[in-house]
Amino acid sequence: MATLKELRKLCGMTQKELAEKSGVNIRQIQKYESGEYDIYNMTAKTADAISHALGCSIDELVKMNTSIFTSEMTKAIKSGEMTLSDALEIDKYQKVIRLSKIGCFGDTFRANYRRIPESLIDKLTAEETAELVDAFYRCYSDGKNA
Repeated sequence: MATLKELRKLCGMTQKELAEKSGVNIRQIQKYESGEYDIYNMTAKTADAISHALGCSIDELVKMNTSIFTSEMTKAIKSGEMTLSDALEIDKYQKVIRLSKIGCFGDTFRANYRRIPESLIDKLTAEETAELVDAFYRCYSDGKNA
């Protein structure tokens, strides 16, 4: 799990900038970063404000692992070309490709991946999404072979 300091720095912000953008007192941010306050005990209001300022969800704020980001992703996040959420979506999509039995078949994989509603993809893990892609493919193949 990434620390608040890592996430803030990844976004190219100072403590002061995060405080201004989130509306959270800079001293409070310093206490979360130093470990004096536990990030898991943040109020919902504070977590929402900080996550919004960082461009991620509350869940991503407390569970994010920054080691998954490539140097290109890190640069894009720092420059504002990409949000943390965008980077996490890309990482998840790449995991789904690796986990799916049809991931190496680009067009076939994408056709079956697109069958999954976006609202559902957000709720599924990469493993569950890969299983669903493969299930759609099996259903399509079964229907085609019938």
